[in-house]
Amino acid sequence: MKKYLSLLLAAALAVSLTGCRNYSGTDNRKAAQSSAETEAAKAAQATAEAAAATRYQTPELTFRYGEVNGEDNIITQTGYKFAEYVDELSNGRIKIEIYPNHALGDERTSLRDLRRGGRNIDMYRGNTNALTGYGFKKLNLFGLPYIFNSREGMWKVLEDEELGQAFLSEGTEVGANMVGLFYTDEGARNLFTTRKINGLEDLKGMTIRVPESVLVMDTLSALGARPVPMPYSELKDALSHGNVEGGENPLTAYISNKLYEAAPYYLLSGHIYSPGIVLMAEEKWNALSEEDQNILLEAGRRASEWNKTAIVEEEERLINEMDEKGVTVTELTPEEIQQARDLEEIVRVSFTPGLEELLNRIIEIQNE
Repeated sequence: MKKYLSLLLAAALAVSLTGCRNYSGTDNRKAAQSSAETEAAKAAQATAEAAAATRYQTPELTFRYGEVNGEDNIITQTGYKFAEYVDELSNGRIKIEIYPNHALGDERTSLRDLRRGGRNIDMYRGNTNALTGYGFKKLNLFGLPYIFNSREGMWKVLEDEELGQAFLSEGTEVGANMVGLFYTDEGARNLFTTRKINGLEDLKGMTIRVPESVLVMDTLSALGARPVPMPYSELKDALSHGNVEGGENPLTAYISNKLYEAAPYYLLSGHIYSPGIVLMAEEKWNALSEEDQNILLEAGRRASEWNKTAIVEEEERLINEMDEKGVTVTELTPEEIQQARDLEEIVRVSFTPGLEELLNRIIEIQNE
C-alpha cells in the first residue's frame, strides 16, 4: 500500500512540475500542459484502481465460516455482515468465506471439527443449547427453558461485561478448543407441527425433532412431547415422510427453510430463547496476532449490533407473511405460559448444580 501511495504522490508531483515548466502563455504550451495533466491523472487513477484490486484479490488470511441456515436467513446475513466488517477493518488482509446451507457439515460435524483444531472449518455459528456434549456448562444456562424474560432481558445479560462477555471464553477453559467471538439472536424457539394443535395439552405424546442436545430433549419431555434428536439437515424430509410430527425453531429458521410446507401449524411457545454464538477453532485463534484477534472481535461486536436491530424488523416482516404462506399461528394464553414455566422447573434444577450463583446473576441483571 505504501508503494501505491508513493506512486500516487509521484504522479501528483509530475502534474505540478509539468505545469510549472510548460506554462508560457501560448495556446500550444497550454494544450501540452493540459495533455500532460490528463495523462498524469489517468496514471494516478490506474494506480489507485490497481491498489484497490490488489486489496481484494490477495488476502493474507482466509477463514471458512459454517452456517446451517440458508442465504436469506437473518443469521446467515449476520455472518455476511461479520465478513464485511472484517474486510473493512483489515483493509482486505483477512477474508471470511461464508458457507450456508450446512455446506461444510451439520452442527455436530462442525463442532467436532472445531474441537479437533479446525481441519475443514475455521468458524461456526452454533446455538448455545447444542454445546452440552462438548464440555460447556456455563453457556448451557443460556439455553435453559424460560431463563430469559424477553429479548431485551437476554441482550442485557449478553452485553454485561462481567457475565455475558466472560462466557465467550468458556470453550478454552473447559478444553473444548473453541473460542467464542460474538453472540447472535435469531429469536425465541417455538413449536411447529404437521397437524393442528391448540395448546400445550395437544403436545402430549407427539414426536418432535430436537437438536442432539440432552438439554433440549429434557425441555420437550417436560412439556409432554416425545423428543427425537436428529441433524437439522434431515428435518424437512422427516416431517414430509411422517417420521416426526413436529419440530422447534425460531420463526426465522422456520420460514427461511420452508418448514411450513410440511408443518403448517406454528405454536408460539417461546420455550427457549437461547442466543447463537460464533465460535473459532482455538488453534487457528492462537495463531493470529493480537492485532488480528482484535479485528475479529471488533467485527463481531459490530455484526452483533447489526443483528440486534435487524432481527426485530425481520420477525415483524415474517409474522405478516405467515397467513399468505398458509401457516396457522396459535398463541399460548398467559395461564399456559405460566404452566409451561412450572413444568420446566425440573429442567432448570437439573442443569444448574454448581451454577446457582451465575443463574441468580442472570435473573438479577434482567431485573436491574
